Amino acid sequence: MSRKPPQWMRRFAPEGNPAHLFPVVCSCGRWIFSERDVVWQSWDAGIIEGDDLVTAIILDRPLIRIRHVSHMDIVRLETVAGPLGISPDGQYLGAHECGLMPVSVKPADVGDNGFHYSTLPGFPKTRPVPGNSDPWAGLPVNDLSDFGWPQSEENEQQTLF
Repeated sequence: MSRKPPQWMRRFAPEGNPAHLFPVVCSCGRWIFSERDVVWQSWDAGIIEGDDLVTAIILDRPLIRIRHVSHMDIVRLETVAGPLGISPDGQYLGAHECGLMPVSVKPADVGDNGFHYSTLPGFPKTRPVPGNSDPWAGLPVNDLSDFGWPQSEENEQQTLF
């Protein structure tokens, strides 16, 4: 098993999230969410919704409701007491128990807001160096057309004189 959690877990619970969730590997070897708030709890890394929710209720698994904060890419957790507070259209995490199979292994659908530092205007663009295995090595792409600068010597002479 890899040392890094799956991408969806890192996006669902980024460092410093207000739900205090941390993706960790349990002693049984599975990826789980560890809630490290006042009381530390462990939750299976699978989103429970729809038919899986019925299964979790029948198996009497403890659940916690996931609320997405709409204007931010963060989640908030709400405690559910038995069947109270459960709605059929909600998303939940199930309590982790090492000897039992998780109710769901479905990853969260974490929307990508399209932001990446390389999309910022003025961020330098690079192209890979052929034959170099270093992913950080790259040649800068000199695209002078963005600045309205001449591309050839003929254009340069015409512009200067």
